[in-house]
Amino acid sequence: MKKLLLASLSLVCLTASAAKQPNMLFMLTDDHAVQSIGCFGTIFDQYDPTPNLDKLASEGVKFVNTFVNNSICSPSRAAILTGKYSHKNGVRTWEEFDGSQQTFPKLLQKAGYYTVLVGKWHLKSDPTGFDEWTILPGQGEYYEPKFLDAEHDKKNPIQKHGYVSEVITRMAEETIRNRDKNKPLAIFVHHKTVHIPFLWDERENDWLEGETLPEPSTLRDTWKGRPAIATAHNKVPNIEMLHKKFVDGIKQKGKKRFSDPAEKDMTTQGKSVCRYPYYLKSYLRTARSIDRSMGELLQVLDDEKMTDNTVVVYMSDQGFYLGEHGMSDKRWAYEESMRTPLIIKHPQGVKGAAVESFAMNLDLAPTLLSLAGAKVPSDMQGLSLAPFLEGRTPDDWRDNVYYRYYDSKGYNIPQHQAVRTATHKLIYFPEADRYELFNLKVDPVEMNNLAGKPEYRETLKKMQAKLAAAKKEVGDTDADIYPIKR
Repeated sequence: MKKLLLASLSLVCLTASAAKQPNMLFMLTDDHAVQSIGCFGTIFDQYDPTPNLDKLASEGVKFVNTFVNNSICSPSRAAILTGKYSHKNGVRTWEEFDGSQQTFPKLLQKAGYYTVLVGKWHLKSDPTGFDEWTILPGQGEYYEPKFLDAEHDKKNPIQKHGYVSEVITRMAEETIRNRDKNKPLAIFVHHKTVHIPFLWDERENDWLEGETLPEPSTLRDTWKGRPAIATAHNKVPNIEMLHKKFVDGIKQKGKKRFSDPAEKDMTTQGKSVCRYPYYLKSYLRTARSIDRSMGELLQVLDDEKMTDNTVVVYMSDQGFYLGEHGMSDKRWAYEESMRTPLIIKHPQGVKGAAVESFAMNLDLAPTLLSLAGAKVPSDMQGLSLAPFLEGRTPDDWRDNVYYRYYDSKGYNIPQHQAVRTATHKLIYFPEADRYELFNLKVDPVEMNNLAGKPEYRETLKKMQAKLAAAKKEVGDTDADIYPIKR
């Protein structure tokens, strides 16, 4: 069991009473990679990419081993809302979310909260459980975005002017300032950023200009021993493919399109290396608007004298590849994809803590309910993280994470299941009946597949048993090869 590392050793109890329920600010972003955030450790540290998120972590708790159950936007968001795995909430790929089911915003409403959602929803059905909601249609646009609410549909959207992160921040700020002070507020600020295509706020035009960005150690990976990637490397989202499809053809204001005639004679790896600097600068510039938004909203909490009674949560809906293994996008059960950032600041909680115990996106629902003093339903599969905010680690905390990816029709990435422990990870690809096994202690970047090596036969058997047990424990009875329709 990993230990809780604390800057403060004092133990507190954060369970709310009805008279002292904290306000809640929950910021959810899209595809924000852990490895691009300063407080989690980043090769871009010299550029100070996330000063406001770093400050938030210094005043609260960062969960350094947070994982998602299914690394695609809609399934992860459904898991966050329900505290349940994909096979329980019904969103395995791109299905419409059943808004009639139990969600934690609905339970916060019942506990007396005024709930507001602004930004990206991406679950097809209209939001439920919110007293007010204003959402982007689908992915939304980076510039001059349109929005929908209970009175405005796609035929009659609300037109907003400006850059999308700035627009969402201003709407959230207005909600906070004009809140009903007789009720605790739970505001959900869901940014579109930093989803492809990476179109940044013009204020970032000069940031990183002329800089030579460091490269991840695995940028030139040839995927030896990992046939799930290697056999389809020209079809799965490597840097060159995804960048060319979504970014190269879109003209960024004040910037030239990427162009290198030498690409035609390069290998796939060579093309990805060639595009890496442009790709990463575009990504980091776009992500910077998230950090600015957090800083501005924290200032609003100060202005409104709410800081001492507001829980602040920062999370991304999944991880993202920033060139590691020459890859882009997410979806895989490899570390960069399934690991996601999570920071929680409770005004009466411990400060500057780094929790190494496993957290999951499923845990947000029971955590915020428990901090609100509301009952956590027994059918929620996530666990409350409140004990960690109090400075303690439960004796019976989870020792593994179960992961399942269903969308075999998206980017040619095969369906797979995985279990991750503190020391190892096993990934099973049922269509090929193939395993990948990694010793994360000696190979944290997952370059050396041990599954076919005789000396690791016993380790493989143990991890296969762990995968089967994890699958059974969460009640996943779906067929190994699930029939997906799109």
